[in-house]
Amino acid sequence: MSMSGHEQLWVVGYGPGLGAALVQRFAHAGWDMLALSRRASATPIPGTHAALDVAARDAAQRLAALLAEHGAPRVLVYDVGVFRRAPFTGTGEDDFRACWEGMALGAFRVAQALLPAMAGAGGGTAIFSGATASRRGGAEFAAFASAKFALRGLAQSLARTWQPRGVHVAHAILDGVIAGSARGGQHAARLDPDAIASCYWQLAQQPPGAWTHELDLRGADEPF
Repeated sequence: MSMSGHEQLWVVGYGPGLGAALVQRFAHAGWDMLALSRRASATPIPGTHAALDVAARDAAQRLAALLAEHGAPRVLVYDVGVFRRAPFTGTGEDDFRACWEGMALGAFRVAQALLPAMAGAGGGTAIFSGATASRRGGAEFAAFASAKFALRGLAQSLARTWQPRGVHVAHAILDGVIAGSARGGQHAARLDPDAIASCYWQLAQQPPGAWTHELDLRGADEPF
């Protein structure tokens, strides 16, 4: 719960598309909002927008400071995306490292900082956004898929560790390009960010007697 006494959502990896839809969905229900991205935008949102680079050396210290300032979230969404696509022989170490640091190491850092605090504050929900590449490594997705596989494995481990302590851990496989996202204008966008935000909201409302750990979401016209 935030310092204001309201329920609080943290979106790590905030941006256009899903991040913006999540902020709007939870704000509509009266929640406090903390949106975190590598660079805080001047564009106003319903809540606080602050800078956090999960791959930076000082990420742990930055998270500790944000936690001290805002209190533990009731819902955490990890939606950091680092997309690299190239033939394997054309994939450099820098691209491989960027994907791993953003989507695996960053998630580890955020979970290590926030999940104990969430459990101590009475529990909550932590949702990690995956992709089709979380389960299937395509020929040109060595960097991206390996990082998404790692994120999925981390989410499973976190669920087994923290769910008995009251933190619902979920992994969402988002199959397709999200409309309004950074890649939404480059490819056919079939995923509706508002619909995904509604599903994340529903995950956060599930009672402990029936918690979803993994679900996959795709537009009705997305082939699979």
